[in-house]
Amino acid sequence: GQQFYKDTNFRYTHTYSTKRFKEMNLHIVFLIYYITYVYSENFIEDYCWRDYNGIIPTDAYPCGTDRKGMPIYVGQVLYENTLIPETIHHNALNIHDQFYKAYTANKVKILCVRHPERFEWIPVKYYEVFHMKNKHLFRGGFQTNYDTYIGRAKSHGELTIGKVLCSPTNCIRLTTIENGTWHDHDEFEILTHNPNAELYQ
Repeated sequence: GQQFYKDTNFRYTHTYSTKRFKEMNLHIVFLIYYITYVYSENFIEDYCWRDYNGIIPTDAYPCGTDRKGMPIYVGQVLYENTLIPETIHHNALNIHDQFYKAYTANKVKILCVRHPERFEWIPVKYYEVFHMKNKHLFRGGFQTNYDTYIGRAKSHGELTIGKVLCSPTNCIRLTTIENGTWHDHDEFEILTHNPNAELYQ
């Protein structure tokens, strides 16, 4: 009788434990599903590169101003195996890259953002960029053996856009283009992105 009681008790305890384990797993699955469903919008990127057709999208991110006070935007063009950030003037039909190669609007991307308040321009000297470990520098292109970031500086009456290249050991000066001529800047502002920044109400 005592052995039967022990066996019965074991089977009951084992069955109860297995049932509880399945219930716990089911609750965990529902919890994960709920969190994913409710907070899924938080996984949407804060920015994207849209095709540029000569008309500025409503969510394009203004990064500078031209001599007339009109906004300047940042675009991307592909030259051989290099993705280059370039200046887009308001509703311009084409842009020129750093090699002064012209691109029609339908071959250009333009930076658009969902939450502008999560982007910040930080004043910096070129030799300080490499040590900005506490900031998330915004990558705006691709070049072999370099990280490509977006910078801006006042030049020839404009707050204009250029690129900052960083190797594994150092960063070089901001480069901007004016009528096909390169200009280097020791001091400039560099674009950073903080995905955890508080959103405006």
